[in-house]
Amino acid sequence: MTRPSHPRPSHGGLSRRSLLQLSALGLASGGLFLPSRVASAAGPERRFLFVLAKGGWDTTFVFTPSQHNALVSCEPDADVAQEGGVTFVDHASRPAVRTFFERWAPSAAVLNGIEVRSVTHDRCQRILMTGSAAAGHDDWAATIAARSTQDPLLPHLVVYGPAYTAQYTDRVVRVGSNGQLRDLLDGTALAQSGVPTVAYPGDLDALVDARVRGRTAAWAAGAGRGHGAAVGQGYARALDTLGQMDAIAGRVSLAPEDAGCARDLAADAAAAFDCFALGLSRCALIEDDGWCSTGWDTHSGNDMQATHYELLFGYLTQLMDDLATRTSVTGGALIDEVTVVVMSEMGRHPQLNTTGGKDHWTYTSAMLLGAGVRGGQVIGQMNTDFQGLPIDLGTGEPTDAGTGLLPSHLGATLLALADIDPGEVITDGAQPIDAVIA
Repeated sequence: MTRPSHPRPSHGGLSRRSLLQLSALGLASGGLFLPSRVASAAGPERRFLFVLAKGGWDTTFVFTPSQHNALVSCEPDADVAQEGGVTFVDHASRPAVRTFFERWAPSAAVLNGIEVRSVTHDRCQRILMTGSAAAGHDDWAATIAARSTQDPLLPHLVVYGPAYTAQYTDRVVRVGSNGQLRDLLDGTALAQSGVPTVAYPGDLDALVDARVRGRTAAWAAGAGRGHGAAVGQGYARALDTLGQMDAIAGRVSLAPEDAGCARDLAADAAAAFDCFALGLSRCALIEDDGWCSTGWDTHSGNDMQATHYELLFGYLTQLMDDLATRTSVTGGALIDEVTVVVMSEMGRHPQLNTTGGKDHWTYTSAMLLGAGVRGGQVIGQMNTDFQGLPIDLGTGEPTDAGTGLLPSHLGATLLALADIDPGEVITDGAQPIDAVIA
């Protein structure tokens, strides 16, 4: 995939003095904290890219064919199609959807009928990403990243979008909607901060470095108390990452790309793949806000869902094609180590409202792609009331004696794919959807 280049101002690279000054600024302002995690190539570890379609998608446009259901308002000229074992809604206005499934259906598993049990965006988003509506729970990505056996430098990279953390806050690193992390790494942030800089001889620079490290070590060891000691320890960890962060500068595409009136989702994914390929991150999240960032929350003009889906699936094809060209830090194919999770925090009501839109619905779908996924299948169906049917978690088949899918089942599945015991994390006893796991 070819991406436009964005020349950056030259500041002579990322100096230790620059990072010391920026670290102090960040600590003083409550800004970006860079956790001190050391990358390792000890062996392949599954990585995860989360794609969040924010606002609530109408699953009848792609994932849940419902033309046979008189209760559901559907496009009258849409067809039901199948590619590689995946049944989906096909429409002339969305050729990118068919193209995607023609190429990637064997690697894709669609999960229908996931009940989020709420109709408010923030609550549904928290439930989808953590399995609980209560604060104090870490999201799936932060949990998986924090339990990495390879200690990555940037464990969970939020390229753009939300994160929920409590215990693992220091495992989450935000790129920033305008590429603030990139500006930090290449020195642009320092130049724009107004902090005066002076070139000093190398020996003086080394003396300053030793002095700062000595004072910080003493502070972290107990010269400070309470919150002060915690800040000192955080500062010490930040200092430990200086050489590592210096090495990253220029090797990772952390700049958001201009796609007209919206973000380029494939370019955001490329930033995550850069970090995956270098062993810097285990998880990453990108947010899709639809055409011109208008969001998926179509309370009026529900036809916009078609446009959003066309753009999303075009980007999904690009990012999967890009992923297929990448080499992992272990030397193998990166696509064999990355699971892509595509989701939205809620669905849309089965019927149109008086303004031609659809209101919130408690059932949604998700799609898993890539490493560890038993692709070429659709798991879960909607009943005549457009509610998810219970399934057998082992086979994926609908059954009255089965289990109704919840976000915690999705989370348990992701944890299992990450070689983490779901029982150590999941609080409601939800088990993995074994039918999805290859």
